[in-house]
Amino acid sequence: MELIVSLKETLTPRPCELSKRQTIELSGLDRISPAILYTIFFYKAQLSHELSSSEVDVVERAKRALQKVLVSWFPAAGRLRINEGTGKLEIDCNNEGVSMIIAETDSKLQELGRLHKYKPCYEKLVPQLPEAGDVSENPVVVVQITRFGCGGFSVGFGSSHALFDGSGAFNFLASWAHLSTGKDESDLLVPNHSRDSFLHAIYSPNSSPGGASSIYEQDHIAAIQDLYNIPMQAIASNDRCWETALTKFSQIDPPGGLQLQLVSLCIGEEVVEAWKGLAVEQGKLSKCSTFDVLCAHIWKARVKALMLHPCTNICLQFPVDCRSRMNPPLGKNFTGNAFVLASVSCLVSDLLQEPLHNTIRRIQAAKDVITDEYIKLYAKALESSDKFFPSMRELTIVTDWLRFPFHALDFGWGKVSSAALLATPVPETAFLMLNLEESGGFLVRIGIGGQHVQDLITNFNNFNY
Repeated sequence: MELIVSLKETLTPRPCELSKRQTIELSGLDRISPAILYTIFFYKAQLSHELSSSEVDVVERAKRALQKVLVSWFPAAGRLRINEGTGKLEIDCNNEGVSMIIAETDSKLQELGRLHKYKPCYEKLVPQLPEAGDVSENPVVVVQITRFGCGGFSVGFGSSHALFDGSGAFNFLASWAHLSTGKDESDLLVPNHSRDSFLHAIYSPNSSPGGASSIYEQDHIAAIQDLYNIPMQAIASNDRCWETALTKFSQIDPPGGLQLQLVSLCIGEEVVEAWKGLAVEQGKLSKCSTFDVLCAHIWKARVKALMLHPCTNICLQFPVDCRSRMNPPLGKNFTGNAFVLASVSCLVSDLLQEPLHNTIRRIQAAKDVITDEYIKLYAKALESSDKFFPSMRELTIVTDWLRFPFHALDFGWGKVSSAALLATPVPETAFLMLNLEESGGFLVRIGIGGQHVQDLITNFNNFNY
C-alpha cells in the first residue's frame, strides 16, 4: 500500500545535562555489526480519533523525556569513529544527540493489515539517514514518532548494534517510555556502558590462554570451528573494511534471481506446548523451552526449503546472553553486547531425518557449552583484526526476542499493539518474537529467497512431529 507521510518536525535532542566528553572502547562483540537495526512499534488509538491537546502533550513529553534519558544513556547521543591508532571502532561520547522526527499520515493503522508483517511502506516510518562517507557522520540512535489518521501512533526506532545489544536497546526504550509517562527516574536501573570490566576479564592474567592474532586460528571455539566447512561470503582485515563488507553483504540477492523476501510466520501457543511435552516425553529431556522448540523447527523448515544436498555441512548458531554466565557476572545493567554465539553443526541428512527431540537436544547441548571460559575465549578471538562471514545458505542464525519487555514500552499511548522489524544487517536471520496481535501466539520473522518462500511456509506449517 502507498503510505504518504508528512514530516512535521526534525530535531536533534541532546542530553538536558551534558556529560564530560569521553571515549568508550568497544569489545569484539560490539564491533561485529555496527549497522543500525530498525524496529517499529505500533500503538492503536485509545479513545478519540481527533488530535486532542493531551495527545500533543504526550508527544511533547516524549521529546523532553528523550533529552532526560540521554543523561544516563549518554553514549546514545555520541558517534562511532575509527581509532586511527588501533583501527578499531569506538564510541565518541560527544553529546551531539540523536536524530528525531515527528510526522503524521492520514492513513489508518487498520489499512496496513497485519502490522507485524513487513511492508516496503514501513521504510517511511523510520528516519532515513543519508549515506555517509565516514562512520562518524551519522547518529547511532534515530527515532520517528508518526501519528496515524485513526489516532494511533508508531515509534520507529533504530540503534547501532555496536552501541547496544537487544537487551540494551530494550532497556533504553523502556527507560525512555518510563520517563515519558511521568514516572520517577529513581525507579530505573542505572545503566553501565563501560566495557572496561569485560575487556579486563578476557585479558586478565587469570583468563584462558589464546591470543587474538587471527580469527582463523581459533579452532578450539565451537562457534568458529563449525564455520570452517562453510563457504565464506564476506572477509575483511579491519573494522573499516568490515563495515564496507557487511554493507555489500546485506545487499546481495540470493541465487536464482529472485529477491530476498522478509517473511513473518505465525504459530499458536497450543502447538508449541504440545511439541514441548512431546520432546520431553519421547526424548527423555529434563526440560524444553519455547525457544528450543521454535529454534529446532525453523532450522528444519528453512534447510528443507533451501533444498541443499543431503551431504552438505550445515550450521545453526544463536546468541546466548552471557551477562550472568561470566564470573564475575556483568550485571543486568550492562548495555553493551553481551551475547556470544552457541553453535550446532551436522549434515543436512542428519537434521532432516532425526526427530524433533534430537534436534532440541543438540540445541540444549550447545547452550551448555557457554561457560565463563568459553565466553572469554570467544570474546578474545573476536579481538582479532581478521573478520569473516559465511554463506547464509549453509548457516542459519536464530535470535531470541521472546523475553523482551514489549509491555514496558508505553509512552503514554497505551501498550504496544504490534511490532515489526525492517531489514537487518543479515536479513536471513530468524527472529523469534511474541505475536502481540494474537494473545499467546508466536512469530518468526525471517528473510529467504523468493523462490523458497512457499516451501518455507509449507514446511513451517507442517506440525506433524
